[in-house]
Amino acid sequence: MMIRGMLVRTLIGVACAIALGAYGGHAAAATVDSVGDTFDVTLGGNIGGEDVAGLSAMATVEVESIVGNTLVLNITLTNTSTVLWEDARVSAFGFDTNPDVVSASLESGVYRNVNLGGHFPNGFGSVDLCVINNRNNCSGGGRGGLNIGESSVLTLTLNFNAPVTSVELENFGVRYQSLTSGALGFNDASGTGTPSLPIPEPRSAALFLLGGLLIAGAVRKQVLTAS
Repeated sequence: MMIRGMLVRTLIGVACAIALGAYGGHAAAATVDSVGDTFDVTLGGNIGGEDVAGLSAMATVEVESIVGNTLVLNITLTNTSTVLWEDARVSAFGFDTNPDVVSASLESGVYRNVNLGGHFPNGFGSVDLCVINNRNNCSGGGRGGLNIGESSVLTLTLNFNAPVTSVELENFGVRYQSLTSGALGFNDASGTGTPSLPIPEPRSAALFLLGGLLIAGAVRKQVLTAS
């Protein structure tokens, strides 16, 4: 009985490791290689190169498909800025890819265009691509984007020069505009945001399902044996 109990506990431990293993590391970049790979990017905010309180966004990136030269991503982008701000708009979202993306299209979402190349101001620097309402300009200007509390799912199709089995995504950033906060003394300012937390390794929905099934099976076997 003791050996059986130890075996069950070992199985549960292995299942938990499988289910949670995708959380095991954090980095400045994330490498995706399978349908269902998912990770979160938590972004802060700065104005003139200085971090400011309550200005934030969240991007949840999920792989819809990776076939041949093409990677399709569903990105849920949310403006999570707090009540410190009367107004704060996420006017653009961008990142880099490795290998380099050669063309891209935006199939849905609050933004109208996806631009290859460009830069975010306030010392952020260049990005390989951005989604925005301006064509051929990642820096901002114009209206549109996500207001405080708003969210949108962006479906991005990325094409590469050669077939890919994995793609590294990094250098995530957002462009903020219409920044107004009486508490902090800003009126219609602009800024940018970089990751405020390390990016977790992508987690796989298939691994979570397998881990859950192993745990359920081990627990059921223990219950049946005990009865």
